[in-house]
Amino acid sequence: MQSAADRRAAGSLGRRVQQIVQHPLDRPEMRTALESLATTYSYQPASAATTTTPYTQKHRDIRHEMLEHTHNIDREFVNKLAQVNSIFGELEDCVQALDQQCQHLRASINHTRSITANVATQASLLTEEQSELETRQDLAQLLLQKFVLSAKDSQTLQRQIDDEFFRVLDRLDRMRRECQGLMVGSRGESGQQGVSELLSELAQHQDQAYKHLLRWVLSQIRILNRDTPEFSMRLKQALGRLVAHEALFDSAVVEISAIRRESLHRAFITALTRGGPRGTPRPIEAHAADAQRFVGDMLAWVHQACASERELLDTLFSHSPSLQTQAQQQLLANVLEGVSRPLEIRVQQTIAELQTPSAVYRIDSLLEFYASMFASMCLPDTPFIRAVVQLAVLARDKLAQTLNALAETAIADSAHIAPTLDLPESLHLLLGALADIVHLYEGSTTMVLAETESKSTIADLVKQVLEHAYSETRSTIMQAEGLAEYEKRMLELNVLSAVSSTLDASTYKQLDISGHVERCQQQLEAELVQLLKTKSHLPFDSIATETQENVDVLADAVNQFNQSLKTAMDLDISRLVSRLSNHMWAQEISQHAARKFTEEYAELYKQIRGIMEHGAGDLLLTPETVATLL
Repeated sequence: MQSAADRRAAGSLGRRVQQIVQHPLDRPEMRTALESLATTYSYQPASAATTTTPYTQKHRDIRHEMLEHTHNIDREFVNKLAQVNSIFGELEDCVQALDQQCQHLRASINHTRSITANVATQASLLTEEQSELETRQDLAQLLLQKFVLSAKDSQTLQRQIDDEFFRVLDRLDRMRRECQGLMVGSRGESGQQGVSELLSELAQHQDQAYKHLLRWVLSQIRILNRDTPEFSMRLKQALGRLVAHEALFDSAVVEISAIRRESLHRAFITALTRGGPRGTPRPIEAHAADAQRFVGDMLAWVHQACASERELLDTLFSHSPSLQTQAQQQLLANVLEGVSRPLEIRVQQTIAELQTPSAVYRIDSLLEFYASMFASMCLPDTPFIRAVVQLAVLARDKLAQTLNALAETAIADSAHIAPTLDLPESLHLLLGALADIVHLYEGSTTMVLAETESKSTIADLVKQVLEHAYSETRSTIMQAEGLAEYEKRMLELNVLSAVSSTLDASTYKQLDISGHVERCQQQLEAELVQLLKTKSHLPFDSIATETQENVDVLADAVNQFNQSLKTAMDLDISRLVSRLSNHMWAQEISQHAARKFTEEYAELYKQIRGIMEHGAGDLLLTPETVATLL
């Protein structure tokens, strides 16, 4: 490979050779150029003769050589160019042939294009349809993954109940809800049909899963047939899942109520007959002789069992928030049916054996109290509540029957009154029984509940019995033979005195005894005044004219009246009212009667003194003296 210096020298030499060829040789410039060339190529002549050759000869030789060399190059170039021309000719033939083939292919392609234009259009449509189908296939796969259970999940729903089962069940519920939402938003019959098929399949899986869950729950519920059952958290979760399916949940609830009812019945019979473990506490029936304790222990046991059952049900259905309080109360009432019949039979027998009103009232009070307590825990219209309420009504009827029997005895005995006007013992027994009942009732829980619920109270029953007894006794007294009118009034006052002294102030006011007392006192006072006027033999109604015969008669009457006052026999009011049991009333009545008689006597005294100034008028005592003597 030539160096840069050689290339520069070759370029300079070429320029000089060109100058030599183009210019005459005899010019000075030419000579200088030739010398320079000679120097450059280090030209050495062959002999001395040669060295003496003039520059012209040298120039010619070089020029000749250069011409030959140029001719050789030209010939070689022409030969090479002829080869190139031949190659280009062949190339031109090939290009022409290739162009002909291209034209032929173009024609074939145009022909084929015209033939396959419809095919291409169809292929394009098929390609788009294929793309759409692939998209739908992807969506279908996503839907299948979202709305179709896998084989593993299907097996999980058929195996033992565990956390994985509840997870798959929740997923199945969620899938069905979402599929229902998809059903609402789908368009076209095909879309709705597909979603409907998915829903049908999911519903089938769900029904099978919940039936399997119900069978497991029913098998687990059997452990509730114990006094103190223990159940797992999964049982509560299972009941919480069954709430959404009313029929299945009702089946479970019915089974639970039946098992707990049987268990409670067995426990109640054990408490009645055998008592607690190792005899502590003692059997409830061991205290059957004490009616109040016997009935109270049974009701207290049932109340404690009711509270325990409610707590058990609250815990069991803690995962069922949609279960309303009313449904729980209904379930509790169904469970308590197990003790209804044994409790009802024993309480009925106990009530039937009671004789005294106070003992019956104690049972009535217990039943009223516990009936109110049970009503707050259970629904009112249930067999257990109806049984307790009927027992309370039975006790109240028994109480009313016992009191009415005592009242009827007192009424019958009031027809046979001793001359001393003492009340019959049966009436004292009736009033004592009523007083005991009122004393127990006042301030008791039963009274508070009755007033709160606006129910019929014991005070109403006492008032009814007293009013009936008083009305019938008064009627019997008024029809009694052998008694004067004022004695009948005094006997009636003795009855009212016994009532007022036996009952407390509130019942006294409620029965309006004070009105009856005031009425009887006024009537007795009027009858006593009339009795005094009759026994005085004085002409209070009218005074006869002043004749000797009339004056003598009036003088005899005045003398007899004066003698009666002095002896204090017929006109002694205190002796007349001494048979009143209430001495304060007797004193008030005697004073009022004496005052009224004195007032009327003063009027008579004025009339007699005005008619007759001597004789009988002188014997007539002054009103002040009569008042003092009376």
